Amino acid sequence: MPCFYAPEMRKDDDLIIISGTEHHHICHVFRNKVEDKIILSNGKGLLAEGIIGSVKKKELSVYINKITTMQKSQPQIAVAFPLLKNKHDSMIVEKLTELGVKDFFPIVTERTVRKPSENTIEKFNKVAIAAMKQCDNAFLPIIHKVQSLTNLIEEMKDFIPIAALEIGSHKTLNEIVAASDERSICIIIGPEGGFGKDEIEYLQNKHVTTFTLGNHILRAETAAITSVSQLVGSFLQNDSDYY
Repeated sequence: MPCFYAPEMRKDDDLIIISGTEHHHICHVFRNKVEDKIILSNGKGLLAEGIIGSVKKKELSVYINKITTMQKSQPQIAVAFPLLKNKHDSMIVEKLTELGVKDFFPIVTERTVRKPSENTIEKFNKVAIAAMKQCDNAFLPIIHKVQSLTNLIEEMKDFIPIAALEIGSHKTLNEIVAASDERSICIIIGPEGGFGKDEIEYLQNKHVTTFTLGNHILRAETAAITSVSQLVGSFLQNDSDYY
């Protein structure tokens, strides 16, 4: 059953009017019609099952049969990732939204290849919405402003920052989770070519825990997907309903 985005939906709604982009997707992309069943997500914790009641040129109505309220599980996962060439950073947003990441922090590092543009965050948001709908996710992740690595570390309050490094001896994610006291974690991924020497020293001086993903050099998007997958697996061992 296809899922669509209804950001204005509330838990006491029994009828939703949909227009704009989602109207186009429902009617012209998926070719749904009156009496078809669909799922709606407001990106804020609500998932609804409904039936299309009417279809007009610019809007349609959906009668809501059931609304489920989902809760964000603790600890939460965030990811800080560098802007990458060839849209590989969009892949990070897409796949990690499917895995349940709740916050994304795009960063610019010493070796970052691509520079941010005026619509960088807007593009990431569109990718996140599409991924949220693809996996019937009740939560649309927050895409934070593009910032420097140092600014990210200085202002981070809600997450324990941990950084993936390829060189040297580092902890595994399982070891970090065991020592985290169930606090939310922000995984920091380096750019093409890895973090620069000064950045590694900065992370060490700030006592940012570093971790390893094995003895192979991974692309940034592979490292991001692998690390989040490992974290989700660890959290599921402690909570089979982790969401």
